[in-house]
Amino acid sequence: MKKIYIPMIRFGEKEFDEGYIGWGFQSIEEQMRDAEGVLHIVGRKHLDILDLACGLGTYHKVWLDAGHTVTGTDLSDTFIMMASVTNPGASYRVENYDDLDEVEKYDLVTLIDSPVVDEHLPGNAFKALKNGGHFIFQAQNPHYPHPRGPLLVNRREWAENGDRSFLLSRHEYNEEIDRWEYEEWNVNLETREVIVQHNFERHLSFSRLADIMLAVGFSTVGFLDHKGRPREENDIETKNYFCIAYKSELQP
Repeated sequence: MKKIYIPMIRFGEKEFDEGYIGWGFQSIEEQMRDAEGVLHIVGRKHLDILDLACGLGTYHKVWLDAGHTVTGTDLSDTFIMMASVTNPGASYRVENYDDLDEVEKYDLVTLIDSPVVDEHLPGNAFKALKNGGHFIFQAQNPHYPHPRGPLLVNRREWAENGDRSFLLSRHEYNEEIDRWEYEEWNVNLETREVIVQHNFERHLSFSRLADIMLAVGFSTVGFLDHKGRPREENDIETKNYFCIAYKSELQP
C-alpha cells in the first residue's frame, strides 16, 4: 500500500480556503463583538493596527470606522482578495505571520481566533510594535465548554464507503502534551493507497502564555474579557479572553 500524507489544514490552497469560508470562521456576531472588544480595551485614538491571520477582514470595518489605520496579513490569497474588496480603506498583503520582520511600526498588533503556541510569533509582534504598543490575541477559557461541539469529543470511528475504501478516524485529547489531535486514514483497496490527514490544536494555560510574553520582552501581561473586565477564576460563561501584552516605553 502506498501512504500519502495530506495536511488537514492547508491555508493558501484556493480550494481549501474557499471551503473554509463556509465553516471555519466564528459567527459574524462573535467577530463584531471581538472587534469592538479590542477597541474597548485599548481605548486610544488613531492607532496603526496590524492584524495577523486576518482572514476575511471582518473586524476591520469596525476599526476603520473608528478612525484607525489597518493593515491585514494572511497566508490566503483568497481571503486577502475578499478582504480588500470589503474594506478598501485598509491595506492588505499575503504573508505568513512567522515571516513578519517589521520593526517599531505599529501601535497595536492583533491575532484573533488563532492560537499562539511558541515564542517565535510573540517575538515578531514585539519587534513590530512601537514602544508603548500592545499585542492582543485570544486565549481560550479552559473552563468554557468547547465551542466546536462534537468535533472535540474523544472518539475513534470506522466507516465503509462502499467503493472498496474505508475511513478510519481518531479525534481525541492527548493529556501528556495538552492538545486535541485529529487524524483520518482513507484506505482504498482498489488503488492500494492510504491517504493520511492529521491536525492538532493546543491551548496553553494562561500562566504559560504569560511566561512566553514576558520571555520575549513584554513588560506586562493581562487577561481581559471583551468588556475590559479582568479574568475570573472558574468562570464558565466567557468563551475567550483577550491576552494583552504591553511593550514598555522604557524599552531600549
